[in-house]
Amino acid sequence: MNALNKISGDRILLVGSTGVLGRGYALALAKLDLQLIIADTEQSDVMLFAAQLGVKGFEVDISSEDSVIKCIQYVEDQLGGLDSVINNAAATGEGLMNAGNVFEDFENYPLSVWQKTIDINLTGAFLLAREAGKLIKKTSKNGSLINIASIYGVVAPDHRIYEGQPFKSFPGYSASKSGVIGLTKWLATWWGGTIRVNCVTPGGVFNDHNDAFVKAYSNKVPMGRMANREELVGIIIYLLSDSASYVTGQNFIIDGGFTTW
Repeated sequence: MNALNKISGDRILLVGSTGVLGRGYALALAKLDLQLIIADTEQSDVMLFAAQLGVKGFEVDISSEDSVIKCIQYVEDQLGGLDSVINNAAATGEGLMNAGNVFEDFENYPLSVWQKTIDINLTGAFLLAREAGKLIKKTSKNGSLINIASIYGVVAPDHRIYEGQPFKSFPGYSASKSGVIGLTKWLATWWGGTIRVNCVTPGGVFNDHNDAFVKAYSNKVPMGRMANREELVGIIIYLLSDSASYVTGQNFIIDGGFTTW
């Protein structure tokens, strides 16, 4: 890493580290000279993944205030402080199935699924920012918080591309990811020059989708394809680095032009 892209603080917490994007971030960060802790739910393989990477791991429920507090305390105990946090935690369709039918038609949509989605995606972002922010302010001179949103927090999905698929976009996801972008901007103005707060908004990332979906989605993208997870790593490194020392309150859309139409 050259001097321009030097990461300003080396104590980093990555929450949401075992999904398609999270693994990509973790793999990239683990190769750098950093003190990294990765966190994910107890249902995930975060502890095994951490051991494979040679970093510390923690099981956290980001929708639980007590669990988030314990996570940040663990970070302080292990690293002595915190410089940057990446919030990549997200409620996925598969992870919400115990709350109800995630893909039910809107007119009959379960309140339980809506609420669980908000709890993880938006309330979780609030809790993590609040607790991590306290520690960053106390122990770092160059703090950074990066939230991961979604293009469906910026534009509505084209529901036609989900026709015939076993999955589809669901309302709580769009609403919560839009809220994450709003929270990012609010935090940036609250913390000012103390902690830089930015958002990364990915488009569709290929994750073993079937050919029919890949074709339907890709037809909506000017670049004509879905993203590979490695293409979302560079923006994270940039936002953690000294190169982004005057960047805060921004939403970086990495979508192959999807939202340009």
